[in-house]
Amino acid sequence: MDEFEPGKGHDYGTILIGVETRQPIDLLPDRTTSTVARRLANHPGVEVICRDRSAACVERVRSFFAHSQQ
Repeated sequence: MDEFEPGKGHDYGTILIGVETRQPIDLLPDRTTSTVARRLANHPGVEVICRDRSAACVERVRSFFAHSQQ
């Protein structure tokens, strides 16, 4: 999981890349916690998430796993 900017002056989105294939899986229109959590919830087979160490990325992943365990 990483963030991308589609072009100068545009809002950031989230890109999901397969760890094994190193190919893009999905491009999400933004980088909000709710968008990432919704995408992950709709694909329950996700077992591992690789991400950068940004505080926002950490919070998105932490929030998803906190809600998915309830």
